[in-house]
Amino acid sequence: MILNRLSKVLPLNTNNVNNTFLRYYSTKSNSTGIVAKEEGTVGTFEYRVKFFKDSKQISPWHEVPLHSTSSISSLSSSSSPLLFNFINEMPKNSNAKMEVNTKEQYNPIKQDIKKQQLRYIKHGNLLFNYGCLPQTWENPNTNDTLTNMPGDNDPLDVVEVGSSVLARGEITPVKVLGALALIDEGETDWKVIAININDENASKINNLNELEKVLPGTVDKIRTWYKVYKVAEGKGENEYALNGQPIDHNQTIKVIEETHHAWKSLINGNTLFTL
Repeated sequence: MILNRLSKVLPLNTNNVNNTFLRYYSTKSNSTGIVAKEEGTVGTFEYRVKFFKDSKQISPWHEVPLHSTSSISSLSSSSSPLLFNFINEMPKNSNAKMEVNTKEQYNPIKQDIKKQQLRYIKHGNLLFNYGCLPQTWENPNTNDTLTNMPGDNDPLDVVEVGSSVLARGEITPVKVLGALALIDEGETDWKVIAININDENASKINNLNELEKVLPGTVDKIRTWYKVYKVAEGKGENEYALNGQPIDHNQTIKVIEETHHAWKSLINGNTLFTL
């Protein structure tokens, strides 16, 4: 039942936060008015990236809007693509396993811990920026309509294929291109493929076919990387649903909509949480 998962949606308050030990980590402007700040030292248990709006700490998972209202005047397409806010958790070329922590108050980005050790990806550094879409949730209590497997109990993952190395905690508007249906230890773990709208190639890439023309082999690199990356940890290869074939832009939008509705159900009735 969904109620069993509400422990992941922790109470928020609107008290001002003591910023004495916080320093700005990402100061790039975004349409949300939200600022990410770094606390502590990378490579320690205390390290966090926290999010603030109007000097008050907020949850990136619950309070960053899913949809972006950023200007897309630089794009050549005459029709406006649907844009989403991407929260970057792991910059390209990094290997510290960081994510929005769904069990900690305000859901800051922190490094994963396993067996009392900080986690690093043994397979190697990430090929692309990696993060999540806010206000989404892969429901572990129901089977995904395309994979027929339960969700992994986390926000939707995003692989951002632009050329820039984004800062950890940076909120960036992206265009969704498609997705791969990774099955990780029996759970659906969608990998949404997207591109930063400010990337030099963004105007030329609106779907996976165009991605292949402009940046050949990108989808194959993503598919292979996430299939084998756990082998270095002594585990078997991951599997893919749909015979490893990606879904297109329109199908991916439907997946995002479904996980957004699941997120709404997750927080519905939780009186300790305020949007």
